[in-house]
Amino acid sequence: METYIFQHVEFEGPGIILPLLKKRGHNIHIVKLYAGDPIPHEDGIDFAIMMGGPMSVLDEANYPFFVREKELCRDMVQLGKPLLGICLGAQMIASAFRAAIIKAPEKEVGWYPIQWQDCCKGHSLELGTFNALHWHGEMFRIPKEATKLASSEGCENQAFRLGSAIALQFHLEATPESVESMLKNCADDFAKPGKFVQNEKDIRDLTAQYVKDANNTMNKIIDFLLEKK
Repeated sequence: METYIFQHVEFEGPGIILPLLKKRGHNIHIVKLYAGDPIPHEDGIDFAIMMGGPMSVLDEANYPFFVREKELCRDMVQLGKPLLGICLGAQMIASAFRAAIIKAPEKEVGWYPIQWQDCCKGHSLELGTFNALHWHGEMFRIPKEATKLASSEGCENQAFRLGSAIALQFHLEATPESVESMLKNCADDFAKPGKFVQNEKDIRDLTAQYVKDANNTMNKIIDFLLEKK
């Protein structure tokens, strides 16, 4: 399987996703958008993963490749090919399908519970409540063609499914190393306390506590996407 991972900034990579895909025998291509790598044609892509980043998905003026990236999201869904969006990548999918991207009611930075919706009961995407790493100040509206999958206390829209795509506002791919990278590069995001903003020590401590379960949940979601291919 030819799997393409679209990376928006150097410090937000695929994390645990990389070994999970290698274990499945995928041919993995990392497209470094921040370095000017071109976005390939969808014909050669079997599975696309859109990673996160600190920019706004609405800022096409400064990131003109967003236009082509959204086009690719639409093409993947129309072709029934699996597509996964994480944080900025999730907002990319939402925006591609004409859903609004707005300021979140609460900034979320740190580990907080996700409530997976009851509509998912009875199949392999029944996940219940779990802890995930949050790192965002904007949120997506649910596209009209999509099914809402998850919410949190601080953000009503945390995940959705749209055909062959799943969009996750949160980070299940996090590893201790990737969290350290985000702590280093995004220190301003947690400098000011907030209702759903943890400090550096708490984020680091909770990463050690929750990351293994988060990675297992990421694996289940990837399984679901590939089973539905």
